Amino acid sequence: MEDKASTRDQIMAGARRMFAEKGFRASMRDIAQAAGISTTSLIFWYFPDKEALWSAVIQEASPLEQVQHVFDGLPPGTDPASLVSRLVSVYFDVYGDPDNRRILFQMLSHSSQDSVRDVLRRQLTRVMEQEMADWVRRGQQIQAFRQDVPADFLAQAVLGILFALVTRWHVEGHLPWDQEDVIRHVNRLLNDR
Repeated sequence: MEDKASTRDQIMAGARRMFAEKGFRASMRDIAQAAGISTTSLIFWYFPDKEALWSAVIQEASPLEQVQHVFDGLPPGTDPASLVSRLVSVYFDVYGDPDNRRILFQMLSHSSQDSVRDVLRRQLTRVMEQEMADWVRRGQQIQAFRQDVPADFLAQAVLGILFALVTRWHVEGHLPWDQEDVIRHVNRLLNDR
């Protein structure tokens, strides 16, 4: 018998593929088949319903979750200026996968669902009001970042730029800038130099 983690991972992988393709319209049968499991009842061992599985998938694919992973992995005392390259790198890694881009836009097209709004609201509060604005404030305190723009606005601008890049990547299938270009331009925005 497979261990629970690998079965759950298998279900999540199948759900990612099906939700990327069909959005919330994907059936539990579609997901089971994509996951390589013989019955939908096994899915319900791990997730109480399709909405819970959808929430788990969108939470993983959310841009705000990617930012949170970066903050969670930062060693204490990390220089605020070095965070830009970590953020951009994670975005390139995650959204280099077309399925993750499709899930993101499926998620946004279903943002009227309470489950999607709840996930995004929790992530937005945690990331924007706590992590990102504090990071910019620390950068401003040590004069690594520009002082003429409020910290929460600069934080929002960085997230907005990264989201806009994912949008362009999704629509056009490529980006006109590589990872190093993006890092350089975002740093220039933050430093005003």
